[in-house]
Amino acid sequence: MAKGLFNTLTDAKEEDELRRRDALLEELRKLQSSYGDDPAVREQLANGLFNTLNHAKKENDLTLRDALLEELRKLQSSYADDPAVREQLAKGLFNTLIHAKEEDDLTRRDALLEELRKLQSSYGDDPAVPE
Repeated sequence: MAKGLFNTLTDAKEEDELRRRDALLEELRKLQSSYGDDPAVREQLANGLFNTLNHAKKENDLTLRDALLEELRKLQSSYADDPAVREQLAKGLFNTLIHAKEEDDLTRRDALLEELRKLQSSYGDDPAVPE
């Protein structure tokens, strides 16, 4: 079910159906809420959050981008041992760091870099977390 929601969420973005994409992401959130112990559901939610975060930047919706990054942080905090969630957070931090540089927000860029360093320090043996 979760994989199907994620795939359809991706399709909705490609079809420029942003309301549908957002509704599917919300459905993934509800599924995660009901099946929080299922790593496959968490992985698909993390994937959906990351992809939508990237799309939000392209759509120039920086408020949404920042909210989705914060949601990834909370998901990783709740499931610190889940490498799939950690990977999406690391990728989200890295991409947002690049965006902050492009936006000439160097203070934010530096803060995101520090957050990545802490993540790497805590999970240095995880190949999903970049060095």
